[in-house]
Amino acid sequence: MAVTRRALTAGVLCAAMALPFGLGLNEAGAAPAPTVTSSQSDASRPAVMGTVSEDSGLSVSINSLSPQIITDENELVISGTVRNDSPTTLANISLEVFVANETPISVPALTTALSDDEPDATHAASSSLTDVARGATTSFEIRIPTSSLPLTDAEEWGPRVTTVTATSGEYSGKDRSIIVWDSGAQVSASRVSTVIPWTSTSATQDQGERSAVLSLASASGVTLAVDPLLIPRGPQPTATPTPSTSPSTSPSTSPSTDAGQSGSDPAQSGQSDAESGQSDAPTASPSASPTPTPAPTATDPAQRARDLQSEAFVAALLSNATEIIALPEGDADLGALSLSGNTGFWDRASRSMADFPDTLRKAGWVAPANSPASPSPSASATPSPSGTPDATPTPSASTSTAGQSATTTSSPDSGPSILRNVAWPADTTFGTSFLSGFSSSNQITIAPVGALTPAEDVPFTSYARVNVDPATGETSTDGTGARTLAQQSDIAALLSWNASGGDELDAEQALTAITAIITRERPASSRTIFAAAQRGTVINERLTGRTKALFSPRWVSAMSFSEMAASEPTDVDRQTVEAGVLEADTETAISAMASSLTMLTPLANATDDADAVYASVTPQILPALAAQLTPSEQLDAATAVTSQVTTMLSAVTVEPSSAVNLINKSANFPVLVRNNLPWPVRVNVTLVPDDPRLRATPAQSQTLAAQGATTVEVPVGAIGSGDIEVTYKVTTPDGVVLDDSQTVTVRMRAGWEDAITAVIASLFGLLFLAGITRSLRKRAARKAQAASSDADTTDITTETETATTKETP
Repeated sequence: MAVTRRALTAGVLCAAMALPFGLGLNEAGAAPAPTVTSSQSDASRPAVMGTVSEDSGLSVSINSLSPQIITDENELVISGTVRNDSPTTLANISLEVFVANETPISVPALTTALSDDEPDATHAASSSLTDVARGATTSFEIRIPTSSLPLTDAEEWGPRVTTVTATSGEYSGKDRSIIVWDSGAQVSASRVSTVIPWTSTSATQDQGERSAVLSLASASGVTLAVDPLLIPRGPQPTATPTPSTSPSTSPSTSPSTDAGQSGSDPAQSGQSDAESGQSDAPTASPSASPTPTPAPTATDPAQRARDLQSEAFVAALLSNATEIIALPEGDADLGALSLSGNTGFWDRASRSMADFPDTLRKAGWVAPANSPASPSPSASATPSPSGTPDATPTPSASTSTAGQSATTTSSPDSGPSILRNVAWPADTTFGTSFLSGFSSSNQITIAPVGALTPAEDVPFTSYARVNVDPATGETSTDGTGARTLAQQSDIAALLSWNASGGDELDAEQALTAITAIITRERPASSRTIFAAAQRGTVINERLTGRTKALFSPRWVSAMSFSEMAASEPTDVDRQTVEAGVLEADTETAISAMASSLTMLTPLANATDDADAVYASVTPQILPALAAQLTPSEQLDAATAVTSQVTTMLSAVTVEPSSAVNLINKSANFPVLVRNNLPWPVRVNVTLVPDDPRLRATPAQSQTLAAQGATTVEVPVGAIGSGDIEVTYKVTTPDGVVLDDSQTVTVRMRAGWEDAITAVIASLFGLLFLAGITRSLRKRAARKAQAASSDADTTDITTETETATTKETP
């Protein structure tokens, strides 16, 4: 198949971006992935590959076929290995090659040929190995002239089972693979489309996975279904369309709301197309786009390096991909949300699909066009469907730097078409109950493997698109009904098989063989073939090899998902679709998380940032309902969410206290309340006594400091004496109890207050009287002393005068 210019461009981008894309999910703004993981099913061998032959001392593996599709080559080269598992060294091991004489006419016939111990085959070549030690593995290469192969009838083109046997005495072993012959017969190519899921439940985000994601994004016929949690977000704020520029959408009132549209305010939806739920690539215009504003540069070198890697990855993904299916956050099971009737969770899933970023600007790696830091767009710029100016530069305009990684882009507002109208429910929740709410003409549902198989055996593969009457579950042939895509189960299983070694070759050849068989069924009538890899499929280089093998034959025409969804519907009756089942554990998980959020509401409203409170919990809700998880795993994940809410609700507590003595009739009772939340919380604090002799007045709207303890004084009044038990009660302003587990013993002695006052007053009175008496006594003593002093003075004066008189002549 000819290599397209887009594929070449993608290859150049991938080669140029040899950065280690090993960024963790919690870096660069991406939300952390849930810790619950589901067991991988890709290790099991698909049933289409038949049974594995039992070895007896020798293990054979065919690892390479050249060419993998035989056309006019003169030689077929088969390479592989033989391992000696016998207990001794083998001097000679004989190798024989057999090629089946007939081409399987159906996929089950291919499976039978891969399992047949005695196939109808032609001996094509022989070879040998010598002196193979015990436990040793020896390579072999067998060259076979194509003239020796039973490839003569041009109408018998297609797959042939090839067997390599190894024998040495009593020891033997063999391996089978598939060669494919293209005789050049005229056929109408089968139209093939595949979906590869990339979800946070099983993603590793290492270098190999990211490189494989970029390769798959650029591959024709491959559409990535991406969990938005895996798109690293930049440091720039992302602009949301205003109501005047965004399409008009009405709030969702039931789970049957279009999953491709936001179920809330259209200003928050980011929806590009209200009817199709699909964002079309912007149309080129002669006006120049605004120059992207670089993202802020991180000061930490390690963080800056991670930011550069993330931006480069997002730029490459949005550049390589033509279409991306937007999954809900965490790949939540839309079928379970629909069956549960939880409109809140359904709306959240719908918004996450609607907000899937399709440009670097919307991913936060370029400043919003209407931000102060960004130059004003020219008057000629036309608004994009999302309401953001969207235009391409004039031919003379040079490339501009987007963000901080020196990634060049002609426009930060151009990107792939994001398909927001696709639902992929889990196997058990798929059914008429879901389809009845997801049956608009623009919506498409991916049916599980095994569903929608023909009601009766038909000798050909019918079209992939099936219209289902949601009321009856029967196939609709009048063009009405819910659009669904039925999967080719064998191709889906092979895409999901993380095969290695010789199995890797077998998987690739089997994919080629199946498409050849389907094309041969009706060579003049093109078939549509659709398959989706299972959730949890390992995205690596081997998967890219399998997809290349699927689309490489000339009888395969790669088809985009949108083209497949719009293709002609089948007129072959399919098995009746049942209603779908919501497992008990899943239902319990949804109701438990919903109840927890209801319980969290009063606490959130008691803070100044209710959104931040919810944001600490709600990002884990949808990932807990991932379609990849089993019901029991969903319940475990939901329990982790409810436990987190329970912890938050118990974060406001009263510190325990020893007994308190209360001797006053009224007082301010101190209560020490601890708040372990990272936000200040407004609470009411009061006391609940078990005796009416103590009355408390609630302390209203007290603000508790974040991550600390605050003393709140509660006014109380006491009557009489006695020991009573008092319960501390802390509530939100709207009356929801946060803590009432602590009690304290209060020893009331309110009668003592009057007695003590009287005693103190009496003491003060006695002291006053004593003081007065003492003062009077002191004053009398001073008067007596003064009188005595005057008398003594008079006597002395008299005596002096008398003596003087006697001495005078």
